[in-house]
Amino acid sequence: MMPFRLAVASHCLSQPVRKIIRAAVEIGAQGIQFDVRNELRPSDLSESGRRQLLHEMEVEGVTIASLQLPTRRSFYDLEQLDDRVTAVKRAMEFAYQLRVPHVISRVGAIPADKESNDYKVLVDVLNDIARHGNRVGATLLITPTRDSAADMKSLIDEIKEGLVGINFDPAIFAMNSRNSIEAFRLLHKHVLHITARDGLRDIDGSGQETVLGRGEVDWIELLALLGEADYHGWINVDRTSGEDKPGDVARAIQYLKNVGLEQ
Repeated sequence: MMPFRLAVASHCLSQPVRKIIRAAVEIGAQGIQFDVRNELRPSDLSESGRRQLLHEMEVEGVTIASLQLPTRRSFYDLEQLDDRVTAVKRAMEFAYQLRVPHVISRVGAIPADKESNDYKVLVDVLNDIARHGNRVGATLLITPTRDSAADMKSLIDEIKEGLVGINFDPAIFAMNSRNSIEAFRLLHKHVLHITARDGLRDIDGSGQETVLGRGEVDWIELLALLGEADYHGWINVDRTSGEDKPGDVARAIQYLKNVGLEQ
């Protein structure tokens, strides 16, 4: 039996929310990650609507694994920063209402200079969000951009007011010529969610996302490490490029199940 819980990013299935539930079941996912900016907005569901959605998912045997909040600017870009922080806090409140523990977002590339105003703003914002998470019962997870694992760890260590975790996307490290296995070894204590993508470094130096299992991420070793780390979170299959996202995520789930059985 596959020792890990597998979810799928809803945007890959390209259907209305209710049909996504059935589609996820059909490809073998146990959970779904919803985008709360473009697909499942807090304003779209009344209290009874939330109850109905959770009931429908329970009947189908799937759950909401996580919520994703895309952002267009960093968490230290002062332009409309208050609005972005408010959006994160609302997403966390929505997550609690939906019985979801984690909201996932990118905060932008970590500033290299830790004495810079940008870095200090980022730390202050994340501590503020962490405090809010303590109150509402949901946690923000950061997805790395092109940062090193060491820089990610240093940033997380600066968050003293509550919990901020990491959504570990190994493809990001692969596409930036970084070793995803070594990155996980350094960050594993902070990793609360996994994004299952694959990637490689192209000949021109740019990163390229690939079908899971065809890139530079050693998924066999990574899944073994997850077992050693006693990881109990979700592995969320995602595909941000390609012409057949539904087919790619379905095959990715089967690939992970096949590899997982070997662990």
